[in-house]
Amino acid sequence: MHEPAPADPPVPDSEQYRFEIPYDPERLLAGLHSWAYVQPHGLPRAAADAPGRRLGAADAALIADYTRWFRTMDNRQGGGSTLHSATGQLAWATRTIRDGSYTEAAGRALFRELADLAGCVGWMSHDIAQWPAAIRSLTLAVHAARESGDDNLTGHLLQCLARIWGYLGRPDTAADCIALALYGTRNSAHPVLRAGLYSLAARFAAMRNQSREALRNVRHAQEIFHEETSDELPAYVTYLNHAELSSTLGEVLLFLARTSNHLQHATTALELLAIASAERDPDRARSKAFDAVGEARALLVVGDIDAACDAGRRALAVGSTVDSTRVRRRFLDLAREAAPHEAIPAIRDLRAQLLAASTEGARR
Repeated sequence: MHEPAPADPPVPDSEQYRFEIPYDPERLLAGLHSWAYVQPHGLPRAAADAPGRRLGAADAALIADYTRWFRTMDNRQGGGSTLHSATGQLAWATRTIRDGSYTEAAGRALFRELADLAGCVGWMSHDIAQWPAAIRSLTLAVHAARESGDDNLTGHLLQCLARIWGYLGRPDTAADCIALALYGTRNSAHPVLRAGLYSLAARFAAMRNQSREALRNVRHAQEIFHEETSDELPAYVTYLNHAELSSTLGEVLLFLARTSNHLQHATTALELLAIASAERDPDRARSKAFDAVGEARALLVVGDIDAACDAGRRALAVGSTVDSTRVRRRFLDLAREAAPHEAIPAIRDLRAQLLAASTEGARR
């Protein structure tokens, strides 16, 4: 599962990176197209006389405990801090389930927790630029979730996979993942999960220069998020609060502002990103860094240079403590977009700090 992290490639002129990955997206997605309407397979070791230690609810709960801890550390410290430990824990959980036996109900619960843990490992791998490993882990996670029978978890993991493909400059593949997730959870998704899927549909529509479709999905996400429901919010979706939705939609509108030259989009993006910064949980250090970078970029677009420098310094203060390739990438994005204003001393100083933080972080 583990490979050396690649050296950071040069930052291109566009934020739509395209990196070569040794997997064909269509081959990966082909195995997932039927998940929304085909029943899970019979579990391999659910027979009463199956060999191996009998596993039950306590074993599933133990895997869930590990996942919660790794997810907390990932949000607080970045993916590089505990990825090796999480990868080892995933190997242990996979081996335990493979060699054990269980009832049908216990087996579904075990596969569900295995899927959630594999998804966490995949996301941590993505965060430190180990993209082949990230895609492998998340593809494993989606298949395990499918066999668990939890459609909503499957949809959540598909959106994680979509985010990676979008980051790698494959918005078409990312949009296909979101379409699969929306269809598969059409009758079961919590409004918060569904709103999150539409917010990503907006992102990938914007990346494909489909501005009207992007804005339509932004509206859908905002409307659905506030729908009332008595359903309990699954633990794996608790990150998707109002701050996270505001951040995602703010990034979409900021992207549209730069590609369509509609300044109003930048103003709305700034409002949403300010909400995200104000409401973000302090324990989500990486997300707080993203929020501040997003604010700084939006402020540059609307021409408020002093405020952009303040937001950039906030991003550095939080993001420099996080072991995350994605945070370093955002620092480089901000430095690139601030370059036209380098004659201003505050911008020149900010760019020097951003570039130094990016280089220092890459050496950790």
